[in-house]
Amino acid sequence: MIEKVKTEDLKVGMYVMLGQSWLRHSFMKPNFRITSEKQIKKIIHDGIKEVKVDTSKSEVIEERDLFRDVLGPRDEDTGQIPTQAPPPDSQTGTEIPPPEAGEFNPIDLISEELHQTIQNTSIPPQTKAKEVYDHSIRMMTNVLNDPRADNILSSKKMVYEIVDHILTDDDTAECMALITSHDYYTYTHSVNVGMLSVLLAKSVFEGSYDHNMQEMGAGFFLHDLGKCDIPHDLINKPGKLTANEWGLMRNHPQKGNTILVDTDQLTKECGLIIMQHHEREDGSGYPFGLSKDEIHPYARICSIADVYDALTSTRAYRKKVPTYKALNIMKEEMVGHFNRELFESFILMFK
Repeated sequence: MIEKVKTEDLKVGMYVMLGQSWLRHSFMKPNFRITSEKQIKKIIHDGIKEVKVDTSKSEVIEERDLFRDVLGPRDEDTGQIPTQAPPPDSQTGTEIPPPEAGEFNPIDLISEELHQTIQNTSIPPQTKAKEVYDHSIRMMTNVLNDPRADNILSSKKMVYEIVDHILTDDDTAECMALITSHDYYTYTHSVNVGMLSVLLAKSVFEGSYDHNMQEMGAGFFLHDLGKCDIPHDLINKPGKLTANEWGLMRNHPQKGNTILVDTDQLTKECGLIIMQHHEREDGSGYPFGLSKDEIHPYARICSIADVYDALTSTRAYRKKVPTYKALNIMKEEMVGHFNRELFESFILMFK
């Protein structure tokens, strides 16, 4: 279907037909799909007031659905943000589906299987990366299902071994970025962000001995620990979140930090990452509204991986976007949210 749309109402993803000679606009082709806000600004700058849009060729993702995971609510949407407990009929602690019989292995058994996989030099890098990833999924499932002290401690020891392996085995590490799952659950998201963040930290801090990479890795994997009690139907709610629901979502950094304090597992690295991974360079993040150098580099790394995985994962309220489009969205639509040098290093991981 062809529709006429005013240029100020254009959105990224619309397939536009300018209907004018190329001498009268800034584009090589008169018909194309808009991929960035810059292109919309160019159309407006060229003095074009209205264009035709082919809706059958358009792929528009609503801003609300695109950024819900990675940005806080707008004031006009929610007003004040309370942090009350969920209503009595809300099913908490079930974001992770109940395991099938025989699926739930004790975390110490998972740890031993992980160790054997890493130590087996006969396993090809791609296969080893997949097995390490699968063990990590099972590990995070256990921790988020039951975040008691011994489970968290055991999981951190597993992360230490994973981090050491990524740092020393370049072939397996290279495969890690290619095998993340795009089905969104908190445990898959935790592993995806953990793996990508460790890979980025390896690139950025390589050759430096000033960082505890093991504890940093633990912080990356546990960055969303505070979501363990948030209802599954809230995390994947198709519709607009209420002010109370946003409050619960925005409280997960403090909740995760509290869990580590209560279990005596809080370290400087874990605390910085958990509390600051939703802060943004321009001060638009939460919970403190920190900006620029107020945000620790570890949290800056985690925030990039966190947003990327949110965009490339399928959610109940929107489809996943491919890697190139997610990176373009982060570059064009989230200007000022990320440290430029770290983001450029992140892009290079996918070259």
